This record gives sequence, structure tokens and C-alpha cells, in this order.
Amino acid sequence: MHGYAVALVLLSAILHATWNAQLKGNDDRSQFMANMSLSMGALALICVFFVPLPVGSAWVCIALSAILHIAYNLLLLQNYRLSDFSSAYPIARGISPLLVTLGAFLLMHQRPNVFAVCGVAMISAGIVFLSTGRARSGRRATLSALATGATIAAYTVTDGMGVQRSQNTLSYTAWVFASYLLMPVVLLLLRAPVRLISVRGLPRATGAGLFSLTAYTLVLWATRYVDVGIVSALRETSVLWAIVLGRVFLGEAFTGRRVVSASIICLGIALLVLKAR
Repeated sequence: MHGYAVALVLLSAILHATWNAQLKGNDDRSQFMANMSLSMGALALICVFFVPLPVGSAWVCIALSAILHIAYNLLLLQNYRLSDFSSAYPIARGISPLLVTLGAFLLMHQRPNVFAVCGVAMISAGIVFLSTGRARSGRRATLSALATGATIAAYTVTDGMGVQRSQNTLSYTAWVFASYLLMPVVLLLLRAPVRLISVRGLPRATGAGLFSLTAYTLVLWATRYVDVGIVSALRETSVLWAIVLGRVFLGEAFTGRRVVSASIICLGIALLVLKAR
């Protein structure tokens, strides 16, 4: 079962990089985020009527996760205003696996073995190396990306605990993503130039929302079989696809540093796959 979980998390990484590239490449990112959030929230709200209610102790995790996901989306929009996709994305995703592994150790009593620790460390090192040496990433952009990474780690550990408590991945995921209906309201309160209902770009945003919802559902399902830190590290291999998507669709440079980083990340994946077998 662990092998299937690893494969599905790697699939989720592709989906995750794809919708992030769509967000970065959109001319009106705030409205794209609003439309995407409405699509995900509406679909999740429909799903809650067909799944059992989460158990009582899971609701605390759902509420905290909703807050963290909204904060993550706001930081993501800021990141893509301050730097390019291939710069902001790796920094944000690079630090989260180590933070998730630490959080899972402290809060979920998950103790990874040597293979897992080395694999997570190599993936994080490869991602961070990918983000260094960039003239376009100023101090403010770097701090914003680091804050995004910390938020990713916080909601990943929270959701890992929530799935364990709820004992039903679909139920937990549906309730967390139903909170995305609040995202357009939050953007309006922050005076972002968005409309609650806008048909412009809605089909594309809906597709991105489905990618995001599917990707994270796969991740949460995998946490039932594989340690949260390992799942997080495998998910962050989406930076490999970010390189490709940034080059093909956004015209961003492909450098030797990225080749070296990709090689380090792939070695880390190999160690995690060996651990999961």
C-alpha cells in the first residue's frame, strides 16, 4: 500500500505545480484565486452531504486548517507579485518538508528512520539550492516565501492530525475545502479588486480548482499510510514540474543550477521510495 501512496503523492505534485503555474500566469491573480476558491468551495459543500460528519475532535483541526489555508492563499498571491514562479515556488515549498517532519515528530509521535530523514533532507536541500543565487528575489520576496513555507508546514501537520481523528479522508477534506467559500469575501475585505461572481476566466479557474482539490485529497489520503513528513517531501517535488512549466509556458530561464537541484531532489525521492517499500 505504501508504494501506491508514494505514486499518488507524486501525481498530486504534478497537479499542484500545474494549478500554481496557472495562477502565476494569470493577468488577474486575485480574481483567478476568487473564482478558483468558489469552485472548490462549492464542490466541497456538495460533497459534505454525501459523507459522514467528522468526529468531534476533528472539528478543531478543520477550523484551524481553514484559517491556515486562507493565510496560505493570501501569501501565495503576494509571492507571485514579488518574484517569478520558479523563484517563489521553490523557496516556499523547500522549507516545509523539514518543518513538517519536525512537527509530526513533536505532535504526532512519528519517528522517521535514517532513510526517511536523509530523503527529506535531500529534497529540501535540492529545492533550497534551486532558489539561491537569484537576483530577482529580494529580501521582502524571500521573507514572504519563507512565511508561506511555514504556513504550508502548519496546515500539513494540522491536516495530518485531522485525518487521523476524523477517520474519513473524504469527509475531512470536504469540510476543509468548503471553507474556501470564504476566500472571495476575505479578498474583498482586504480591498482586492475582485468580484464575488465573475464569469471571466471561470472555466479555467474551475479546472485549476479541481486540480488543487484532487491533489490535496491524494495527499491527505496518503498520510493514512505514510508518515506526514515523507508525504510532504514527496509533494514538494512539484518544484521539478514548476521548472518545466515555468520554462515552457512562462518563458523563464532553465539553468545548470536547476539541473543539479533536480538531481539532488530525485536522489531524495529514491531514498523515500526505498523506505516506503
